[in-house]
Amino acid sequence: MGQISRRSALRAGALITGLAVAPLAGACGSADAEDADRAGEASGTLRFGGIGSATAVTTDPHGGIPSESDWARMSALYDVLTMPAPDGGVRPWLATSWTAEAGATRHRFQLRTDATFSDGRPVRAADVLFSLRRIAAKSAENGGRIGTIDVDRSRADGDHAVVLLTTAPDADVARALAGQCFIVPDGTQSFDKPVGSGPFLLSTLDGGTAALTRNDKWWGDGPKVDALEIRGFADPQALATAVTSGEIDLAANVGYATARGAERTGRLTVVRRTAAASYPLIMNMSHPPFDKIEVRRAIKLAVDRQALVDAVLLGYGKPGNDAPHPVDSSYPSDLPAPRRDLDQARRLLDQAGYGSGFAAVIHATTSYPTMVSAATLIGQQLAEVGIRATVKEHPPETYWAQIYTKVPLYIGYTTDALPIQHWARATTLSTAPVNETGWRSPRFDAAFAAAMATMDADERRRLLGQLQRQLADEGGWVMWGLGDGVDVTAKGVRDVPTASGFARYSMAGVWLDR
Repeated sequence: MGQISRRSALRAGALITGLAVAPLAGACGSADAEDADRAGEASGTLRFGGIGSATAVTTDPHGGIPSESDWARMSALYDVLTMPAPDGGVRPWLATSWTAEAGATRHRFQLRTDATFSDGRPVRAADVLFSLRRIAAKSAENGGRIGTIDVDRSRADGDHAVVLLTTAPDADVARALAGQCFIVPDGTQSFDKPVGSGPFLLSTLDGGTAALTRNDKWWGDGPKVDALEIRGFADPQALATAVTSGEIDLAANVGYATARGAERTGRLTVVRRTAAASYPLIMNMSHPPFDKIEVRRAIKLAVDRQALVDAVLLGYGKPGNDAPHPVDSSYPSDLPAPRRDLDQARRLLDQAGYGSGFAAVIHATTSYPTMVSAATLIGQQLAEVGIRATVKEHPPETYWAQIYTKVPLYIGYTTDALPIQHWARATTLSTAPVNETGWRSPRFDAAFAAAMATMDADERRRLLGQLQRQLADEGGWVMWGLGDGVDVTAKGVRDVPTASGFARYSMAGVWLDR
């Protein structure tokens, strides 16, 4: 969540509107066959655009990766062990299978035998271990990307298997690794001339623009284009202009106003990824009056969620129920969003000793277009129960370092990029390095540890779902809306990835119907 999610891969969701990604059964058979033929033959150059810097390009795949254009380039050049699946599960990638022993602290991953690096060397267990150790050494930069894996005790089991040990029971290690860990050759220290086992090869990197060609020796099905161009844009408006003018074929994570405009043109396709992001109001429980559960519950009831979805998300989303991890399989989707109840909110404030209301400052920033507008409308809504809120806007350059987690009331940003175990360990447990809401509960910590030690997947999801329900009721997140992630593509861009997290940057299966 928040800064942790902000620095992680942004997600692809599960719904595409207006984009033909598969033939309809029984309809137009000859046309379907023609489409299938075209999809099977690589052709053309796919021009991808995302937010990125031309002056601060990241080339190290194991440190912090702050921009979308950098993530897209890394995913084109390097492979990962496992990949997020469209249904929220895990797909094999370099790892073909995995097993966990009872106790969930020892995990064996079987590796592909047909994967090779771009210099011809085979991908081996030693390369995987080297990469994981290097990622662990850079954990301060990458947000603890490998989670509980104990790299010092993990080992190779021949050339094509690794045994990974964890510092705590973690029955879902494969999901924790999904899309998180790029594999490079053993001993690699420089990435100016990247050697990876991914679907594309780097030709040039000039500022924020990368030119890549297809890797014909890649083990996977693809790539489906001859070349890939990845461009970084300094701001959302420049990205929007590029896709509407035809400079690029695919614009990742555009603003909602841009999506609405694209729909009106009739020339562009809007790709919607459900529950891709949210901009919660965060109450820091280490500061009064948010240390009182009655105040937190009152604010949750005072917010008009549908009005925020309509005005801030422009309808690209739905009301949230305050459970903090909506794309995890443990998410309590049957928990309804709280209905606005101003009378009950006033009663709760009175019980907490704030019958006359109180003054508060909602801190926000322009890092994402909706943050300030969300803060402004929430402030107006809270005034109806006597909470006199003003909005203070901060520049993006200082917000995440100086305001985020340090003030009583602020607007955050979340994506589904992190698996729930990473998210909890990073932002919620008593030991979390970045505790967004000031939540401190040894009982919660113990319940989370017990859930992660549970080998049965269905039971583990049930236990984690209970914890999400607890946070929705008692915690400091007002997850008022679940916004769609929105990409805009030119007509004829087919099979845009629809899985979550890192997987949405996997361009190997995209093809051009032109």
